[in-house]
Amino acid sequence: MRIVILSLLPMLLMFAEPCLAVRQGAATADLFIKRYTQSGDFAKLARWHEAAAECLKRISVPMNQIAYDYYVQHGYKTWTARAKKEAQEIEEQYQSHRARAKIAWQQFVEEVCNLHQMPYAHLALILLSVLDTESENIDKFITTWLPHYPDRFYEFGIYPTFFRKQRELAEQNGDYVKVLHLEADAAAMCAAQYEQIPIAYGLRNYKKHRDAYRQYAAYLRKLAQQNPNTLPPDVDKGRRISDSLTTQTVPCQQKADAVLQIAKSDARVKAALAGQRAVHAYPTFQGFAWIVNFSNHSQGNIATAIVDEKTSEVLGVF
Repeated sequence: MRIVILSLLPMLLMFAEPCLAVRQGAATADLFIKRYTQSGDFAKLARWHEAAAECLKRISVPMNQIAYDYYVQHGYKTWTARAKKEAQEIEEQYQSHRARAKIAWQQFVEEVCNLHQMPYAHLALILLSVLDTESENIDKFITTWLPHYPDRFYEFGIYPTFFRKQRELAEQNGDYVKVLHLEADAAAMCAAQYEQIPIAYGLRNYKKHRDAYRQYAAYLRKLAQQNPNTLPPDVDKGRRISDSLTTQTVPCQQKADAVLQIAKSDARVKAALAGQRAVHAYPTFQGFAWIVNFSNHSQGNIATAIVDEKTSEVLGVF
């Protein structure tokens, strides 16, 4: 952590003298950006803008590139154009977060220097002290999000929006060989996501996920060579592979229920939910904290609470 923070110091000193579905990790980081924007904690605000940019770089960019390469290879021109547009939007968001991080760093330096009139060396020590814990939280946050999409490949994203629809058309035409090839391509893409996101970042134990999906893709292609007249039962095995290969430790349901009750008990949440009907609550773990979303069909999102994992304190309500 200290190495990461030290790398920020040259930029700090420079300022003391006259940074859609596949972007959900960055969007979730925006909640912490809102928290520190409200509190005026510019150093932590800068780090969370950098975290959002990191999510885009480490997750959104490779996911989009994997899909783009597939569309180009198979001649899906409309989808290729869509992925290209998505890449431009991701780059714009990335540059925006980096720019806003630089502004926040400058605000931090100006505020501390104006209030305390201290030497830059002392300012650097303050920065290290303030950001050690926050940088650790950000690492946990990003590590939680890296395998998020490949772990849920068959639930949302490119599989339901593209592969499933292509498969339905192939099944309607009785083209079972194409169905098998589509499912093989999907499994290979899931393997590529593991390879280029959590494994590329250095997370352990995800090679078994990659290898399992590669083997499954090869198996489906062998079945396709047999030119079957019906679909074999194993054609839907891909949806079940990740269930037996879970790597991350997920908090138990009892903990999630306890966090939900803590969020509901907060006065700010109670005020936001007053008079609302049929409210649904969704607690999700973010590596170091919980985010609890409250919503209903008429209002959409009503309130969002951040609950600290260690202290069970409600850190903010938006």
